[in-house]
Amino acid sequence: MYDLVKNTDDIGDLNSWLAFEDRGRFAPIQDGWITVNRHGHHRSETKIGTVEQGFRIHAFLIDEDDLDTIVDTDPFGEVGAFDFSPMAYGSRRGTQYWEEDLTRSVDGVEAKRFVMDFRKDAPLIDTGFIDYHDLLEREKRNFETYDTDETVVRFPAEKWEYLASQSSHFGLANTILTLEVKAEFLKDYLKQRGCALVLAYFQSRDVRETQENISLPNDDREEFAVRGGKAVRGVRRKHPGYELHWFCPIKANDIPYGREERLQEDRENLKFETKQGYRFSKQEAINEEGFEEAGYRRPAIGAEDLEEAISFFGWTYFEPEVLEKYKNDSRGSVSEWSRQGLQVNWLDKMKLRAYRNDEDLILIVVDDLIDIPEEELSHWYHYNTSPAGEIPEEMVTNYIEADWVDSESPSDAVINAVTELNEAFEANYGVRLYRETGDDIDADRMLSLPRNERHDLLNVMSEAHQIIVENLDRGNLESQLPDDILEDVEGKKSALFEFVKELSDTSTAAEVLDPINAVHDFRKENSHMTVSSGGWPRAIDVLGYEEDSEAYRDMYRDTMRKSAVSLREIVELVGEHSGN
Repeated sequence: MYDLVKNTDDIGDLNSWLAFEDRGRFAPIQDGWITVNRHGHHRSETKIGTVEQGFRIHAFLIDEDDLDTIVDTDPFGEVGAFDFSPMAYGSRRGTQYWEEDLTRSVDGVEAKRFVMDFRKDAPLIDTGFIDYHDLLEREKRNFETYDTDETVVRFPAEKWEYLASQSSHFGLANTILTLEVKAEFLKDYLKQRGCALVLAYFQSRDVRETQENISLPNDDREEFAVRGGKAVRGVRRKHPGYELHWFCPIKANDIPYGREERLQEDRENLKFETKQGYRFSKQEAINEEGFEEAGYRRPAIGAEDLEEAISFFGWTYFEPEVLEKYKNDSRGSVSEWSRQGLQVNWLDKMKLRAYRNDEDLILIVVDDLIDIPEEELSHWYHYNTSPAGEIPEEMVTNYIEADWVDSESPSDAVINAVTELNEAFEANYGVRLYRETGDDIDADRMLSLPRNERHDLLNVMSEAHQIIVENLDRGNLESQLPDDILEDVEGKKSALFEFVKELSDTSTAAEVLDPINAVHDFRKENSHMTVSSGGWPRAIDVLGYEEDSEAYRDMYRDTMRKSAVSLREIVELVGEHSGN
């Protein structure tokens, strides 16, 4: 139906192929896609000769109640009538008019536009379909869902641009351009509209050169049914072959399943494992189905001790990579609001509270599956993992003890410490130490590593260096240094060292700045700077790790927290010299 000949095996018997004897195998849905617009020709050199196929396919909508009228209509020569344009021009009662080209009348039945054809542009799927599924055009005529990046409409944009740039297609072997729609999305749309889709289908098959004996019938036309629609086969005598004209009906029920059904299946069938070994789908969590058998109490009250209270909840574990999607996509975000607490956001569809345990696994309670939209369930299911490590203390505090936690995430610790040092400096010296503080600093740049990889660690350390060192106001900092040492200051980090040394002594300054030096060394390593000393070996030595250690997440936490401690030690030193 859509296949293009590539070699002799694709043809088999030439006369049978030319005569569309393969029409009994025609299937409008191929690999989950339906072709709704196709134009062009395809020429192929094979061992039995040169064959050429020509296509013209247009799709339109018809009310299901009117479908019988369409499938009984003679399609011969009518395919081109369903080439809908954006606008139609005509005259009515002597008056010329322009109007949107939305419908055609076929034996008193209204056929509705589904694809717009343009004279100088690529065909466009109907905007009603685009709007219904909230699609975005990522590339020319290629549309994806805005929330899950699923490709719903696909089109060979690069090929179209090449063909559009040619003054003539004469001599080109393949000018086929195909616009396809994902069937499951079409099913939901057809159901919503109460319509069926009809393909106004034309294909020609010719042989240009062959040694085979081509036998053509005397009758120029023959009618038959193909998949419930009337088809007419015409004979082509100039170049021996045939052409097929056909109205191919596709009802919503002809498509195995829709997207909504798939999401419903995810809601009912994707089972998430809990710490106790029980498995629950989102639908079961919503209905608390199986909670009693698992020992989960709702409301979760009446426990005699903490251990029993913990058993009232279904603790669900995920690999930390589950967060990477939301961290790296502008449509989502991950915020670390405490040492272990997280919030995961996706568009306006998800605000999920989660926690990180001592094994860096991400935990939620199974009840909170309700906060994961159906479109995201398969993503979380992929990262659902067997329990490892303890339940986060802060999670127990929040869920069981119903109490607040007062702690800092690694990124917040650095941001807060920078802010506190700036406030102390400004209070004592009357000028700012840092250009950006508090909410002006983008915490997302320094979030915990979703992957335990060296590259990720170095990237975050470069961001931390930007905030701790590059963010310093060098002029204001150097204004507090004696004139005789300014000529020895080589940069912002050097100026900070001299400032701390003035408040204490060389040994103290070196000790205080060790973690910040580690951040600096990581940054140099990330930028591939050639250094005579420092870099990775010195950084991890300061942190207390072996040089071949791969505990990158631990290095991240230690570096961030120790840097925050160092900045707060400088705050104390500034306070001690206040008024001096």
